[in-house]
Amino acid sequence: MIDPPKKILFVCTGNICRSAMAEHLLRSWSDRRGLGLEVRSCGTAAESWYEVPEHARRSLALEGVTDFTHRPQLVTRDVLRWADVVLVMTKGHREYILGLYPEFTEKTRLLRAEAGFGPQDVSDPMGYAEDVYARCLGIIKESLEALLRAQWRRPQRG
Repeated sequence: MIDPPKKILFVCTGNICRSAMAEHLLRSWSDRRGLGLEVRSCGTAAESWYEVPEHARRSLALEGVTDFTHRPQLVTRDVLRWADVVLVMTKGHREYILGLYPEFTEKTRLLRAEAGFGPQDVSDPMGYAEDVYARCLGIIKESLEALLRAQWRRPQRG
């Protein structure tokens, strides 16, 4: 049996909406459930001065994720090397990463496809109303729950 990934990296564009929400939600679940996961996120066009939108913070708060700090980080070879699995939000993010860092082809995967939902992108909620952020987080949550059920369970020791 292959051990499940322990170091998960989420990637989107600005690293303040989709990948940030995925990072903080999964980290919260890992802490509460004792999963032992290390979780990070980054973006293909992130700037350190970007801030997580209030709509994203409110959506996370409804899931019990409050009082977190987040500093956007640009995708780099070092952060990709750190990860056991790289989960991107869109096919475009994957193409961008593999165009620069083809050595990470094997572990760079589309979040929705990896979760068993097919080759679907997770659309960017940036600039939209709060309900769009809530729907986006719902899609991310559904994906993470599927991954935890199917792939990221701790191997049973017998």
